[in-house]
Amino acid sequence: MTSKSSIPDASETGKLASLLARFARFGGLATGGVTRLCASAADGEARDAYAALLREAGAEVSTDGVGNQFGIFRLADRGDAPLVMMGSHLDSQPRGGRFDGVLGVLAALEAGRRLMLAKRAGVSFDSDFCAVNWTNEEGARFRPSLLGSGTFVGKISMDDALASRDDDGVTLSNALDAIGYRGTDTPPRAPSCYVELHVEQGALLEADDVPIGIVTRNWGAAKIDVSFKGEQAHTGPAKMGSRRDALFAAAQLICDVRAIADKWPDRIHTSVGRLVVQPNSPNVVPSQTDLSIELRALDNSILHEAEIIAMQAIDSAAKRANVTAQIGNRTSRPIRVLPPAVGELVRLCALEAGVRSREIDTVSGHDALSLLDTCPTGLVFVPSVGGIAHNENEDTHSDDLDTGMTVLLRVANRLCQSGGDPVAAARGA
Repeated sequence: MTSKSSIPDASETGKLASLLARFARFGGLATGGVTRLCASAADGEARDAYAALLREAGAEVSTDGVGNQFGIFRLADRGDAPLVMMGSHLDSQPRGGRFDGVLGVLAALEAGRRLMLAKRAGVSFDSDFCAVNWTNEEGARFRPSLLGSGTFVGKISMDDALASRDDDGVTLSNALDAIGYRGTDTPPRAPSCYVELHVEQGALLEADDVPIGIVTRNWGAAKIDVSFKGEQAHTGPAKMGSRRDALFAAAQLICDVRAIADKWPDRIHTSVGRLVVQPNSPNVVPSQTDLSIELRALDNSILHEAEIIAMQAIDSAAKRANVTAQIGNRTSRPIRVLPPAVGELVRLCALEAGVRSREIDTVSGHDALSLLDTCPTGLVFVPSVGGIAHNENEDTHSDDLDTGMTVLLRVANRLCQSGGDPVAAARGA
């Protein structure tokens, strides 16, 4: 029997890069990027491939009611063993990159595969391991974002999640049915620890020449969906003073939201990234516009004040354009500090692997943030070339992928030999 403290060999050079190239074909674009929206045909193909790889690696595969995919590797010799979970998401933004989300999903698969090989070679574990693909992390097709992980932890009800509609009126329930992934399986129990590997989506690690980022906290975020409703009219004869132009209201709001960022330079990021215009004809006054506001701040008080300003701007824009405003999805995510124990474990594993690490904030949202109230949670970054994200040119060097995989594998091994407890794992218990 191999010693309990034995760890699997270092990650296979280029393995993650090869897997990422394979999955980039699902919804792949000529530029190398991907469009793989949640519950689309391309998403279904990627899910099928992922399930097949999980089974090939020795996992038990299940899908819950909102399409979250779980691959459980039975490493322990008891049915009630603690569960260590790692993963991310397979869905992408429109014309997005081939690393965002899918890196964490494939790294979790690879960690499970290597741990199962170690078990078969005689290494003993006291915890099982789960690789997960969360549904609709991006929020590009269905809102809110972090929908699958939010449902898993009880922050979003199953009914509300399945009733979410895209801009064509298709519900998540129907979309998952269409690709065969509205599952009926009971999701696994809450994990003892969750760790997610992700590309940084910023340029700090690259600038500092540090291969591993240990996320210590997230920026706060507020998201508001707004519908302005006016009246359709002819752009020629309709008098300007009588128009109820929904696009005019949206244009004012977009400028006002941008001005919020100027109030606190570099301390808050604001955007309107989604705008749907009806009927969207050159000679018709728009009757309705739907748009999505995002506010992200490094201080909760700034975020709170910015939300108040944004809501006032919505009312002001509606009055000036003589239209009505309706608030749809509205979510808020406060700043949270990630558990230091998980960060210390990642730091130790990076040190063992002979690579540098540094603490870092995440400005982006991630599924890991959904699990903060459920279990000790960690988020590990690898460098993004040029900090490019949500873009077809998104890139991460293959050697940085290998480094991230090596560190993640060490983290997974220690956790699965320590009851999923990051404190015990860092002690080498």
